[in-house]
Amino acid sequence: MRTTISPGPSLWDKVQCPGLTPSAGEVLRLVKEIPRKAAAFHYKSSTGVVWVVFIGGTGTGKSTLFNAICGKHLSETGVERPKTYGPIAYVHRDALIEKGFPFDSMEIRRVRQGPAGAAASTGSAGRLLIAEHSREDLAHLVLVDTPDLDSLELQNRRMVEELYLLAHVVVFVTSQEKYADDVPFQFLGRIRKDAKSYFLLLNKAQEDSIPGDVLAVFREQGVELSGDRFHVLPYLRSDISAKILEEPGFSEFRRVFFQALSRQNGLNLLREERKRDREKGKEEFRLLLDHLKNERLAAQGWLDRLDVFFRSACRVLHEKQEEHLNEETRAYLQRQVRDTFAEYDLLRKPRRFISDIIRMPLRFLGIVGERAQESREEALARIRGRIDLLPIHAAIENFNRSVLEKLSPADPTAPLFEHLRAEGVALTDEEIGKAVEEEQDELVGWLERTFQDLARGIPKSKEWGIYSTSILWGGLILALETAIGGGISIMEAVLDSAIAPFVTKGAVELFAYRELQKIARELGKRYQEGLISVVRRQKERYAGCLESLMTSDETIQGLRNLEKDLWGDS
Repeated sequence: MRTTISPGPSLWDKVQCPGLTPSAGEVLRLVKEIPRKAAAFHYKSSTGVVWVVFIGGTGTGKSTLFNAICGKHLSETGVERPKTYGPIAYVHRDALIEKGFPFDSMEIRRVRQGPAGAAASTGSAGRLLIAEHSREDLAHLVLVDTPDLDSLELQNRRMVEELYLLAHVVVFVTSQEKYADDVPFQFLGRIRKDAKSYFLLLNKAQEDSIPGDVLAVFREQGVELSGDRFHVLPYLRSDISAKILEEPGFSEFRRVFFQALSRQNGLNLLREERKRDREKGKEEFRLLLDHLKNERLAAQGWLDRLDVFFRSACRVLHEKQEEHLNEETRAYLQRQVRDTFAEYDLLRKPRRFISDIIRMPLRFLGIVGERAQESREEALARIRGRIDLLPIHAAIENFNRSVLEKLSPADPTAPLFEHLRAEGVALTDEEIGKAVEEEQDELVGWLERTFQDLARGIPKSKEWGIYSTSILWGGLILALETAIGGGISIMEAVLDSAIAPFVTKGAVELFAYRELQKIARELGKRYQEGLISVVRRQKERYAGCLESLMTSDETIQGLRNLEKDLWGDS
């Protein structure tokens, strides 16, 4: 049964970032590499053998050299490309490397050696083939031939990557045609960066090639190669497997190879790499946490800017409302206020006579019309039908444009770039209309409750009680109309100019008027907050996009705990 020391996917799947900083790509890389490296580290620490992995590009003769070092024809060779389809390991029969093997991508199959040995194999994709031996001089080594480093098959490249993580020593095989190619060259740079022990073999060298020229090319790229780790092997035209054993260059390489990987040197190598890998593991964990911290700081700045654009959208909404509250609207409201209060004025008869004389020409012109009495339900339905959604649409459209143009990451591969544009993030026209309707329902409910509270206790049988109750409701309806019509900022001015002629000190309507002033201010505030809350819904959706891509505090603490479990205290 296979076991790994790496954490389950539940923790690593929760490590994410929106992509607000240049280090976001590093977060994704580290999240992928740290658990694999940790699994490889603990597996290697438990086996006590030195893994030597042969790595090289297509056609470099890697399998031929692997066979020569093993002293057996294990990995099939030939001119077809590729020749090695899966990794082949030469392992002592008592070395149970299957136990706790950390990578599920490879099935392990052991081939037991008979008296005549086993036939050479090309390997099999997705499978690590183990060829057993009983040589005590190689009992402490696991020698592995791998598929081509530059293979077109993704599975092959993945197996090379995972076997590289297991390697204590890399035998990197290249050729005169391949050594400067990008893929092998970059991989060699990685070997050096990881401080792994390695040998570089320049195979199939022409007679006129000079090792110094090759060294100069590497030196220009910042790669210094020591003499005992760099070996040049000649191009052989035929019977390569037999002739390579007679070549002085290969004999020298084999001598240095087995001397460097003697049993004692192997133990020293294991200790040194274990220490180095532990420090490297701690360093990568700290680097990951630093990157996540940077993303969190950037996210806070992003939210601050989102709030700036939100407040700007609210200002746009307020301005659009005020544009709708023009002089025509003021005149309409004043007429409605006067009509409502005059209807219940105790001195309405003499005032109506004078008013009719003044208003008669206006009726003929169609400026003033007759208005029938309406119920509270009818009044509220009429008002709801007057709601203009253009200001709220304009505010949200302006807000969305600001977010996508100024807050979206420029990199289209950044997670936040995609999330901000995902379906269901931007409020649709239908959602905006429904949200406004919900807010208006809440406002109307508050208005109804307010009226009931004010009307409670007023004797309905007396004329002044009926008067006060009716004038309050009429005033509240007009206050709501004023808010919906474009704003509440001039409500008090409208009330003063329209109602003042009907108010006398000590009269019950003075009480109603004062209550109406207070309620009108509160109603205007509530109406504005209701519209702003619709814009806030859009803001919260954007904030939710960001939050869904952040690594939680719980996950970060889990990473800190995991670091201690894997690598010990700093």
